[in-house]
Amino acid sequence: MKFVVKKEEEQDVLEYMRSISNIPKYEPMETTLVEWCEYWLQTRANNLKESTRSSYEAVIKNHIKRVFKDMRLDEVTSEDVQLFINSLIIGYQLPEPLNPKTIRNIHGVLHKALNVAVTLNYIEFNIAKDIVLPHVEKKPQNPLNDIQLEKFFDRIKCHEKADIYKFDLLTGLRESELIGLTVDCFNREERTLNVYRQLTYNKRKHIYEFTSLKNSKSRVLSLTQQAYELLCKYCPDSIVYNKDVFIFKNREGEHFTPAALYNSLKKVMRSIGYPKVTFHDLRHTHAVLSLKAGMDIKTLQYNMGHYSAAFTLDVYGHCLDEMRIYGAEQLGDYMKKFE
Repeated sequence: MKFVVKKEEEQDVLEYMRSISNIPKYEPMETTLVEWCEYWLQTRANNLKESTRSSYEAVIKNHIKRVFKDMRLDEVTSEDVQLFINSLIIGYQLPEPLNPKTIRNIHGVLHKALNVAVTLNYIEFNIAKDIVLPHVEKKPQNPLNDIQLEKFFDRIKCHEKADIYKFDLLTGLRESELIGLTVDCFNREERTLNVYRQLTYNKRKHIYEFTSLKNSKSRVLSLTQQAYELLCKYCPDSIVYNKDVFIFKNREGEHFTPAALYNSLKKVMRSIGYPKVTFHDLRHTHAVLSLKAGMDIKTLQYNMGHYSAAFTLDVYGHCLDEMRIYGAEQLGDYMKKFE
């Protein structure tokens, strides 16, 4: 058996890694809740998108640290956490009460951090469990009906952003996915579109950058004839198919921003009498039209980039109910001729 003699100048592996990572040695019996949350985010919350990590940091700094201050991890109780949530609901020491979704996100960060503390036996149970949280009301969907679609298409005939609006109706892409499309996404021979990343704004760096998709799963869409022809227009044979050339560009030759698309669409919708329609409603419209055209829920889930068919059913199940009623009526009318 060979023995390796440790050089005097070499540090212990963990000591060395701690020195280059600026990670403090953790002492569970002495730390505060805030210190644990910061430690958890720095060392235990792996594989987070930068935007997600930034939002978690803001939650810890602006809310958890503000309320719990120097309270030790093992001293905080479930009642303390409930009172914390209640303070966010009424907006105590805040400019205004926080909306339910934001409160649930804040609770989620705390719950995740404490879950790891339980796993490591630093605390006996997760004190953020079974907390009463505010109910999040679903925003009503506002897909365009046939009459609205007819007015919309008539209004954008000569609009500079007409093609990008039409393409979103044909594909149902998220806004960040749409503005981030590059010519390498389009496969002319197979008539498909590879959606494998999105373009988002990094608040910390103040730049737009590519990030992974919302559920981190790329998808390949089979294109309708209209969508295929539209992409052929923007991706001619002569173009070099690389990931640095955006498909849809503004007058300056740069990618569109969400604000530019939103503001432009709002003007269009306001002009035809539908000021409440948002850009995301184009995505909803695509989903509803797909179901009406007979697309099954699993295929729609894949095309929309939802994490599960159950989620798609929850969002668009009402459309299926309408289709079932219509189908029953059609069957009844057909059977009448045999009576």
